[in-house]
Parts: sequence; structure tokens; C-alpha cells
Amino acid sequence: MEVHHHPQLEHKPKPWKEYLLEGLMIFVAVLMGFIAENIRESITEHKRASEFAQSYYADIRKDTSLINKAIGLSKHKMAAMDSMVAVLYQPPSPLGDTILTFKSIAATSVLPFEPSSGTLEGIKTSGAVRSFRQKMIRLMNEYDLQARAVIRRDEITQKFITEQYIPGGLDNFNFETSYDALATGRINHKLYVNRSREFTGKFINLIVIDKLMTLRSMQEYKKLLTVADKVLAELKNEYSVEDE
Repeated sequence: MEVHHHPQLEHKPKPWKEYLLEGLMIFVAVLMGFIAENIRESITEHKRASEFAQSYYADIRKDTSLINKAIGLSKHKMAAMDSMVAVLYQPPSPLGDTILTFKSIAATSVLPFEPSSGTLEGIKTSGAVRSFRQKMIRLMNEYDLQARAVIRRDEITQKFITEQYIPGGLDNFNFETSYDALATGRINHKLYVNRSREFTGKFINLIVIDKLMTLRSMQEYKKLLTVADKVLAELKNEYSVEDE
């Protein structure tokens, strides 16, 4: 019985240049895959950033509209308060009482600011904030801080009106008669206010404080509008957002 021996295959060593070339090709393939993945992620993040930018732009536009309304209301309130002080320095009269009653209603009006924070929260929680440039991130934070300052100022003013201004002053008004006048639309100047010396002095002080607090709120409103203008300009410049 014959024994067959398998031929011994001799593997000649490759030249070192071939090993280098194969290693280089593997490195290039891995690098190209890495670059392609980065490009894909970059395109995805840019698209997501553009979508967030458009939504954030709409939120800021909505906020500025609310702030402008708050500023308009504040001016109306301050004009009403000026009229009230002028009347309180005059002798009591039915017409003066009518002015005081109706202007006092305007002076207690409030329009609390509630920012549209949904998009900003979405940017933070989703991690999309890294898709924005550093300048845009700084403006977002600046806007958020100023919006919070506006909210705090509104809360202080509203607290003063509900806890001090109304109890300290308006208890001296005859709102039953004023309600009839509002319901019928006929001003008969039969409204009356307790115009004692003690009440008049106290009420003037409350009105002046209310006006000062309203002025302080307006300062915060205008600061927010200034930051909002910067945010809107940056969004237009960097992300080509459009007005809807």
C-alpha cells in the first residue's frame, strides 16, 4: 500500500512594500467610512438644527408680539394712573368719582408674560444644542435669562396689585353703581368714592408705587425686545429662517 504525501506548499514571503500597501488600503477604507459617517451625521444635525431654528424663530416672534402688547397696556395703565392722581388732588365731585372708578379698573389690568419655551426645551433635552454655533447658544441663554427676569417682575407687580393696591384702595369705591354704568353704557356721574383725607393720601401713594413698578416692568420688557432682535437677526443670518 502506497502512502501519498501531500506536496509541501512553499509560501514565499511577500515584499514589505505589499504589506505596507495592504495596510494602507485598509486604513484608507476605515478612514473613508469614518468620514462618510461624519458627513451623514453632520447633514442630519444641520437639518435638525435648521428645523429647530425655524421653530425657535416663530416662538421669539410670538413672544415679541406679546411683549409689545404688554408695553402698550403698561402705557395705558400709566396714563390712567396719572389721571387718577390729578383727580385726587382736586375737590370731590361726581365727575371726578366717575373718572377715578373707571381709571382704577384700567390701573389694575395685568397681562402676564408667558414665553413660548417649547422649542428651547426641545433643543436642550434632545441634545440638539450642539448643532448650533456658540454665538447662537449664548443668545439663547441670554434670552432665556431675560425672559425669566420679565416673569419675576410681572409676578412682583401682580402680587402688589392683588395684595396691596386693590385691598388698600378699591374697597372705598362703590362698584355696584359702576357695574350698572358699565352694563348699560350710560355714564350718569352718580358713582362715588370715599374721599376722606386719610384715604386720598394713602391711595395716591399706592398709585405712585404701582406706576413705578409698571415702569420697572417696561424696562425689563424693552431689554427682552433688544435680546429678541439679536436672536432673530442671528437666526436669519446663520440658518436662513423665513417669516411664516
